[in-house]
Amino acid sequence: MSRFHTTTILFALTALGAGLSLEGPIRYLVLGILLFAYLLIFILGISVLRLNFFIDAICRGDANTKRVALTFDDGPDPTATPNLLTVLKRHQIKAAFFPVGTKVRDFPEVVRQIDQEGHILGNHSFKHAWWTNFLISGALDREIGEAQRAIEGAIGKVPAYFRPPMGLTNPHLRRRLKKYRLTVIGWDVRPFDTRAQADKVIARVLKKIRSGSILLLHDRGRDSADLACLTDKLVSEIKDRNYTFSGLDELTGIGAYQMAEGESTAVSSRLIPSRQESREIRQGCGVWMFAIQKLASAAYVRKAIKEKVTLDAFRARPTPKFLVGVSFVVFSYVLGWPMVGLFSFLAAYFQAPALLVVGPVSYGFSHLVFLFGMYLAGRDCMKYLDIALSWGLRKALEGTLHRRMR
Repeated sequence: MSRFHTTTILFALTALGAGLSLEGPIRYLVLGILLFAYLLIFILGISVLRLNFFIDAICRGDANTKRVALTFDDGPDPTATPNLLTVLKRHQIKAAFFPVGTKVRDFPEVVRQIDQEGHILGNHSFKHAWWTNFLISGALDREIGEAQRAIEGAIGKVPAYFRPPMGLTNPHLRRRLKKYRLTVIGWDVRPFDTRAQADKVIARVLKKIRSGSILLLHDRGRDSADLACLTDKLVSEIKDRNYTFSGLDELTGIGAYQMAEGESTAVSSRLIPSRQESREIRQGCGVWMFAIQKLASAAYVRKAIKEKVTLDAFRARPTPKFLVGVSFVVFSYVLGWPMVGLFSFLAAYFQAPALLVVGPVSYGFSHLVFLFGMYLAGRDCMKYLDIALSWGLRKALEGTLHRRMR
């Protein structure tokens, strides 16, 4: 269940409680406040991708090392993009491009050049029109599907990344992305580079950049020579601050392309059994060991074993933003069911039915506090959970297999 569905249910229950408990003008006042708050959260969910309101989006990569990723939207341009590729090649940078499907269809040779030089291509919708985010059902399906087919037709690969046009999302997008097995890629550094002067763009990037940042730039909207010059200066400035550039797939740990149907890959890990080995495991070691071996074949676990994930990240002092976010999350639980019980008791004790509405309102407000806390702690929180889970699975599997081999 997405945050959109959770928020909608909570607001609906709170509004129902207010409508049944209150009378007169106060009822309409409370219902109006709830409606305004819901619409405000809904609009923020549409326009702020990193809130993960309708869908989950990756807006920052691995923050453990000073690596960043360059991404370019809305191309390709037959003149500007090749010049940009020359700059990236000189700096030995592998970037990610999110082209518009119609331009992929019009300039397939430029798209093939992007792919041949080792850069990543992702889906950015077929037309990138202002009304794209208002599409539903079949129209939205076609917008995503035609862009997928255009890129596959140009380079023979099926993208696994999707970036919503203008970063806008809606309640219908989640199902379509699931159908096409697409992961949403956002950003945490957006300098609005298409119209601003080069110096301002560079200053905005340097002010916001941090370890794991995903930079959003465009390979259109500027003069070809100006774009190449801007990119060259920006890359040099970032390198001077001891950042290195990484591929988006390396930074996020998610593959850039999907496996074609029927295609198989050979996995060299000694933890993954063949069919014959699986039969022997079931016969000789029981169902438990067979389940362990199947778990070890999962991509997430393979990655944890290959990278030998440790808990060293927990030794570093958490960021103030993370600590404040966790504090808000903890406080949200105090504002939840405890307040519902407290004000229900007070309403009965003082025989004041109006107090009944305070509990549900506090419960609904607690979820806003929770969302705000998760927004602050979000990326670091997910990082710590991911590290702990990866480490735990790796240690459990290695320990189990070690006992088996003795």
